Amino acid sequence: MNVSAKLVLAGILLAGMAGPAQSQGKYKIVFNLSWLPQGSTSGVVVAIDKGYYSAEGLDVSAVRGYGGLRTVNEIDQGMFEFGYGNPDGVILNRSKGGKTRMIGAINATNPGGVCFVESRINPKSVKELKGMTLGAAAGTPVTTTFPALLSLNGLTSDHVKIVQLQGSVIYPALVNGTIDIYECWLGSGKPILEHQARAAGVKIGFLSYEDMGLQNIGSGVAVTDETVAKRPDVVRKFLKATYRGYEDMIKNPNEGADITKKMFPESDRAVVYDQIIDINKLIKGPGVDEHGLGYIDPTRAKNTFDFVSRTMKVENVKAEDTFTNQFIEK
Repeated sequence: MNVSAKLVLAGILLAGMAGPAQSQGKYKIVFNLSWLPQGSTSGVVVAIDKGYYSAEGLDVSAVRGYGGLRTVNEIDQGMFEFGYGNPDGVILNRSKGGKTRMIGAINATNPGGVCFVESRINPKSVKELKGMTLGAAAGTPVTTTFPALLSLNGLTSDHVKIVQLQGSVIYPALVNGTIDIYECWLGSGKPILEHQARAAGVKIGFLSYEDMGLQNIGSGVAVTDETVAKRPDVVRKFLKATYRGYEDMIKNPNEGADITKKMFPESDRAVVYDQIIDINKLIKGPGVDEHGLGYIDPTRAKNTFDFVSRTMKVENVKAEDTFTNQFIEK
């Protein structure tokens, strides 16, 4: 049984137990990783392995997820109490009557951007993407968000042609030139692509959304308003242990990769290590030195809210309802 199948089975078995519960005197939490185990969520894995949650009276396990938007909705529906959710998902969830919010950043700065084959092209700005074909994973909102990013830079939607592809064909399409650029993410997809390309003797370049003027936040820990209101001590303990895990990962990324490989044996340790190196930078956003790991910069949160709400035509949601820093401690 491969790692995906194992994690699917674990999710089926554990998700039904994800609500408030006690296990041997400890509060039980099943954490939704949002995708397969990777460096972006290895801090949680480290905290589990080192007993940091247990020391706080929590019994925490981690299972795979199926994307940030779905993860947020599953949290709102009570399938999971804690998960690795993205701010776009939170904003959209609340626009439809949901009650999720971000309580701690992991991607405190924007992890997104476009990847390309350096031997073929090497764009240094969004203007240099003119006439190129952008490939993105099927089901992602890139057909809406990327034109909005172009507009943010004073460019028309036809500046770049966008096609959505199944994940299995994106890498071949990029290497053979069917697409010129690919929407990819630090801490997750970019290192995977780089390792695939390296094996084929190809070097991958990256132009970040940050360099395109989109200074937003990325994914982090998400819960519901009910959890915040009714179980603040659990939230505080969970975040305290979680960021201990990320602190250790910053100090010793090799250990973080080893622990992730140990807990999920079929993961690629080399890829996980590179993902961790990315996350160790992304987690150190504005205000972290003063407030501690997990701090969500209000300006970046507002930038994210404004971009998503304008792009997705969201109404009846306030930026301040989508996140809180009340549990972040230095």
